[in-house]
Amino acid sequence: MSSFLVCPEADAVLAFAREVFGAEDIRPALYRRGGALWNAELSIGGSTIMVGASRLGFSRPGFVYVHVPDARATFDAAVAAGAQPVMPLAAQFYGDLDGGVEDMGGNWWWMSTHERSLSPDEIEAGARRQEAAA
Repeated sequence: MSSFLVCPEADAVLAFAREVFGAEDIRPALYRRGGALWNAELSIGGSTIMVGASRLGFSRPGFVYVHVPDARATFDAAVAAGAQPVMPLAAQFYGDLDGGVEDMGGNWWWMSTHERSLSPDEIEAGARRQEAAA
């Protein structure tokens, strides 16, 4: 299964994915005669993601969760590349450091680095504590 981000500013989103997440082209991007991005197929960390310009009412911002070696550096790079913070980085009850940004096409990118391994019981207890605090 692959994610497909169909959004305005598709070229900017494509550049953002390359710059921030090191996305690599699986095949060359395909453009419409008018110059709009039809489809780009990228690899990020071994997963495939596609990006295309919205048209004919088809626009669906996405929510992408990316495991990265250094969430802090990736978050900072995303903001430096023009993304807006949605949720600041924070240590999570399941052992990851994660946070999210919104790109120029309205897509949300969550970046996560695993910091500590927990048992299923520890994760369950952490989830219940977070629920109770909300």
